[in-house]
Amino acid sequence: MQTSMMLEFPVDEYEARIAKLIAGMQKYGFDAVLLSSKENTRYFSGLQSIVWDSKIAVPGLLVVTANGDMTIVSSTSNQPTVKVTSCLEPDRLLAYTRTKEPGFPDTFPKAIAYALEKFKVSGGRIGMEIGTGFRVSMSYADQKALFSLIPDAEIADAAQLLWEIRRVKSPREIEVMREVCRINVASYKKGFESIVCGKTTEEELYRIMCAESFLQGAENILPLGIRCGRERYSQGNCPPSSRVIGKEPGEMMLVDGGPCYKGYYSDIIRQAVSGKPTDRQQMMYDIAVEGNNLGLSVIKAGIPASEVCRIVDGFFSSKGMDPYNRCKGWMGHGVGLDVHELPTLSMDCDVILEPGMVMALEPELFDAEIGVFGIEQNFVVTETGCELLTPAPQELMRLPM
Repeated sequence: MQTSMMLEFPVDEYEARIAKLIAGMQKYGFDAVLLSSKENTRYFSGLQSIVWDSKIAVPGLLVVTANGDMTIVSSTSNQPTVKVTSCLEPDRLLAYTRTKEPGFPDTFPKAIAYALEKFKVSGGRIGMEIGTGFRVSMSYADQKALFSLIPDAEIADAAQLLWEIRRVKSPREIEVMREVCRINVASYKKGFESIVCGKTTEEELYRIMCAESFLQGAENILPLGIRCGRERYSQGNCPPSSRVIGKEPGEMMLVDGGPCYKGYYSDIIRQAVSGKPTDRQQMMYDIAVEGNNLGLSVIKAGIPASEVCRIVDGFFSSKGMDPYNRCKGWMGHGVGLDVHELPTLSMDCDVILEPGMVMALEPELFDAEIGVFGIEQNFVVTETGCELLTPAPQELMRLPM
């Protein structure tokens, strides 16, 4: 491997990741894996590109075999970027060209098939990103063309293997996660302090928080969920609108999401109310926050993810909140190169928490008449508990009218 100009971690970080991948391939009986998603290619090779959102271009596809052979397949136009961002030496890369230049395959599928033939695995068991949490970054037409070129291959789901590696963060990854969470906390502080009731719109608040995130060092930011007012309470995961914040006293406001730094995300929720909350609004908010803190208090390595959910659900039930527990059975998710990663903190998840897992806990109460209530916290699991990564104030902020 090489230390390229834009490589984000030392080479030994990628060597450790690839070693885990190869060991996992041998465990699950894969001869090779094909990794085409932005997150997995960046994780295992460092590859970066500005065209991952393109539905036409594919910046590169990483091929790794159980014997340790590796290449990144990319177009001749993308290969210079592969060279300066990834950890693979230039002589291990494979390019294709649509202009039929001599010596190069003329299509993406032909180049991938050529790599598999070169590594003598074209008839083997090939793992791809076809399970929960992943998307193959190839068109259906390219996938069909590839499969026709490797008719003896067995295509299998590599999702379990990939999540077993990525769900536990290395010490270097955790340092990056601490920084993106710091950026997020600063962004929320700036945004909430900038709101003028009756004037600031949801979209304006979003722009303020985006600007602060970039000033703090973010490379990207999620399209934040920002919702205020009764007509917006039920619209989960809705982007910000032109609606003015705090048109009337007692309107609950929620902000959900966060920035990206070196590819890693933070995802939190904080809330405010215009003027003074009603007694019931304050009560439901306090119960929701208490449920979150209870969940954090029981998290540690060795307990099932489902146990956190069971305990928080039981607490809400003891407070008479069952009818308002909109997320019953599901309390949170992993966070990393994806804003939503496995495992989940849910009743149907049998994963045992391990040190180094970075997750988000977000129990929520919902009353269509008076609001959505709850916060979201990011944390890293430790041997004896968890480290809170997002120490933003938990109190319901009161926005002056």
